[in-house]
Amino acid sequence: MALEYSTAEVEAARRFEYWNDVVCRHCIPAASRMLTDGPFDGRLAVRSVGVVDISAMTAPLHRWWRDAHHLRVANDDDLWIGYMREGEAAIRQGERDASLRGGDMVLYDAARPFDCTLASQTTYLVRFPRRSLLQRCAAAERLTARTLDDSKPAVAQLRSMIEQAAGIDFEQRRSGVAEQFGSTLLDLVAVVLEFQIDDRAPLSERDLYARMVEYIRRHFEEPDLRLETLANAHGVSTRTVTRTFARHNQTPIGMVWQLRLEASQRALTEGRSRSVTEAAFDHGFSDISHFSHAFRKAFGYAPHTLIRGH
Repeated sequence: MALEYSTAEVEAARRFEYWNDVVCRHCIPAASRMLTDGPFDGRLAVRSVGVVDISAMTAPLHRWWRDAHHLRVANDDDLWIGYMREGEAAIRQGERDASLRGGDMVLYDAARPFDCTLASQTTYLVRFPRRSLLQRCAAAERLTARTLDDSKPAVAQLRSMIEQAAGIDFEQRRSGVAEQFGSTLLDLVAVVLEFQIDDRAPLSERDLYARMVEYIRRHFEEPDLRLETLANAHGVSTRTVTRTFARHNQTPIGMVWQLRLEASQRALTEGRSRSVTEAAFDHGFSDISHFSHAFRKAFGYAPHTLIRGH
């Protein structure tokens, strides 16, 4: 059963406040601002489909942004697909911007700051558990704030399945169907994202890339993880390692740094690291100044702002 909300029955002066509360409760806690004059007319329908949550939104032009404060007080690290069925939107995350029109989809990350403006006749927001999605597509978090390429396989099928998931009354089906549907949707989005990655590399090189990514994920907190370490562990030259990652518009050390930064960010947000120094040293950094500079560049704020009680 879907939970449905509408501002229509709310006093005009309180409508946007009500809207902010509803969306923050069911989607991602963030700040918002109305960008239109007159009463705000918004509708939100939310349903869980197994491990996946789907929200259908209709709303006039407004803005959402998630910053260091929200990361500190609301620990949400899921990955989301935004599907703009009808309307327009723009989202910025990290160094990338994506513009969406009718039919466009974009991946975004709740564990990182973002800024989004949208005017929606129909938008679907789909929450995927981070760990589950990354187990299926290790490079998924590298694809945020990029409009999905419609010419790649399974994009149309993903649109259709999202719309179906938002409309099916799973309570009328046998027990377990919603869980099956949600798992299938999770598998499908992983396939879609996999095909969004540059696929010009030979199969043997793509297999090597997957093995090296998995190795980095297991060992990124080790301070001595270097290009040579990665090459030796896989019996290839450092040139082969560099070329393999370049086909995915990445560098191996860049991935190591990003994973270290994201892990340190989570540790500070959750209170597991009590100081910037502890967060840096626990996650493979040896230079505090270098860590702080890289952290600010990656997330847009200094690491000490996440320390509780700051």
